[in-house]
Amino acid sequence: MKKMFALVSACALALSLTACSGGGSAQAPNNNNAGKGDSFPNETITLVCPFSAGGGTDIGARNMATALSADLGVNVVVENQTGSGGWVAWTDLITGDYDDGYTIGLINHNFVFGELDPENPRDYNLDDVQVLCNQVVDYDVLAIRANETRFTDIDSFIEYAKSNPILISAQATGITDGESTKAEWFNKTFGTQITVIPVDGASDSRGMFLAGDTDILFGSISDVNTAYQNGEMKLLCQFAEERSEFIPEVPTVEEATGEKLVAFAARGYFYPNGVPADKVEFMTNALLKSMERSDYIENMAALGLELDNTSGEAYAELLNSQMETRLSIWG
Repeated sequence: MKKMFALVSACALALSLTACSGGGSAQAPNNNNAGKGDSFPNETITLVCPFSAGGGTDIGARNMATALSADLGVNVVVENQTGSGGWVAWTDLITGDYDDGYTIGLINHNFVFGELDPENPRDYNLDDVQVLCNQVVDYDVLAIRANETRFTDIDSFIEYAKSNPILISAQATGITDGESTKAEWFNKTFGTQITVIPVDGASDSRGMFLAGDTDILFGSISDVNTAYQNGEMKLLCQFAEERSEFIPEVPTVEEATGEKLVAFAARGYFYPNGVPADKVEFMTNALLKSMERSDYIENMAALGLELDNTSGEAYAELLNSQMETRLSIWG
């Protein structure tokens, strides 16, 4: 009798659970239970940063990794894969076996100009990736050291650089790099003598500049904001349509010189083409949701990063938006 009673009880419990689950339908997988079942994602996600650690791209990615990990319930890590102005990482992601959705690449404006570089044209363009969404729009600035005596404002800098060679460092040379493009613009617009040397990322440029190994620094607001607020740098101008809310006391280059140049980094995320459409949609939505977290927003604002959540085709258009300007400078 006891065995029979136990069997009947077990059957009743099973029927009760079936009824609670909606007539036998499987419940949606819970992605916060990492490693359980076949739900995506259920293992570590890697964000590949094509530039060195410590720059605005890298730190922004680490803020995203923290937010995304909290939302998805899986580990999200940042891997720095530097070289060739981002192209070591980009080429690896495009040609490698990364179609499972667990490896996401960071992408910026430099990618779209790669195939146009006359010195070293690249084999890939936006047709070879699936853009997910943007993360920030980070406007560029021109910085000098706080103790600089050779020049103290934009006019004295231009006059000095007309007669004296000026050295800067940048992530790459040629049309594929924004810092090189601004140097070329100054040379052609004002007759300055600015020479660019290649490095692996913004943090390397900043380190060389603060050490006195280069004369000036072209960088994004996030790259210089901490050093500027600490009094280590002075900003001569910003390359924006209007003054950024993060540095409203710094004039635009048009205000300072009468000549206009708008330059910024739009930094976001992409998948290689082989990743299935459902995972592309899932991860795009996950990234956008993580950008709404209050802790993420506060961390990004502290860096001077202007948030932007443009996604899909509109993001591809944003990446292409500086094409005409750069081609005119390098043409």
